[in-house]
Amino acid sequence: MVCQVTTELPHKHLAYERFTEDGPAALLPSGEGYALVWTAAPERAAQILALSEADFLSQLHAHFGDRQGRFLQAGPRASFPLHLRKSQPVTRERLALIGNAAQMLHPVAGQGFNMGLRDAWELSRQILTCAPAAIGGAAMLERYAAGRRADTQGGIFFTDLLVRGFSNRLEGLRQARGLALSVLDVLPSVKSFVVRRMIFGAKG
Repeated sequence: MVCQVTTELPHKHLAYERFTEDGPAALLPSGEGYALVWTAAPERAAQILALSEADFLSQLHAHFGDRQGRFLQAGPRASFPLHLRKSQPVTRERLALIGNAAQMLHPVAGQGFNMGLRDAWELSRQILTCAPAAIGGAAMLERYAAGRRADTQGGIFFTDLLVRGFSNRLEGLRQARGLALSVLDVLPSVKSFVVRRMIFGAKG
């Protein structure tokens, strides 16, 4: 489910994501408020979308917590199903698919956006190092696709792992993911390693 929301506290250009048993919920700075992304099972999503604005805001606060104070307003709400989609192949003569045209990931941890930026970076790098007459040719585009393959596969695996790891109620797994998050908090070097891979990909 997606919509615009305003909160009691200003966002100060910070995004927030909360991992829940129903899936992640994210607040992304947008204008003076936030763009909300709230994942839930289809039946639950239909119930939430049917709520009045006041009840919707109340349930959102219960789901997301007090980090930004009270939720004050919600714009028009919409929903769409989440599916992993990959284009194969991602290149052909004088054509390269990048970003969501190449792979549509679960909207978790901003990885779809980050991967799109890395797609654009790698494509521009290939163009800049290629002879003008060879730009868009099969050899250049194969180098682009090969340069993106490991990162793309790793990004797909990582986002799928996050969703599967956090969107369930298995007791043992619940404890394991709590331990993993605690490790990130107390070991800055591990946290830095994970953050670099999330930002810069497999080559980070």
